[in-house]
Amino acid sequence: MAEHGNGAGARRLPEPFGDLELFVDDWALPTEQARFCKRLASTLEEVRQFNDTIHPRMHDIIGYLNQFPLDAMPPEAGTLLALARSYMETSHPVDLGWKSIDLEDAFDSSRFTMREPSC
Repeated sequence: MAEHGNGAGARRLPEPFGDLELFVDDWALPTEQARFCKRLASTLEEVRQFNDTIHPRMHDIIGYLNQFPLDAMPPEAGTLLALARSYMETSHPVDLGWKSIDLEDAFDSSRFTMREPSC
């Protein structure tokens, strides 16, 4: 795998997680709002594919990320954290056996707004 940098083919994830690179562009999103919108814009099959790939790796991902304080995380670890957050915030349609990405009789998702933490 290429060395970390800004060039094409640059590694964006820690080496043990290089196989997850194919999800970075679509799922390593920086904000809760972006992750929420991505889930709603995705098909159930897209979320299932992401979930089925990340789920078995979560124990290793958490172990790796626990090496670093949040405020001193290397960029590649930060990208891995963004993938983990996307998994945690989008897995419920798969985990709960939904037949679509959102519930038809639920509160209109377009009315949700995310707020930054107050502390």
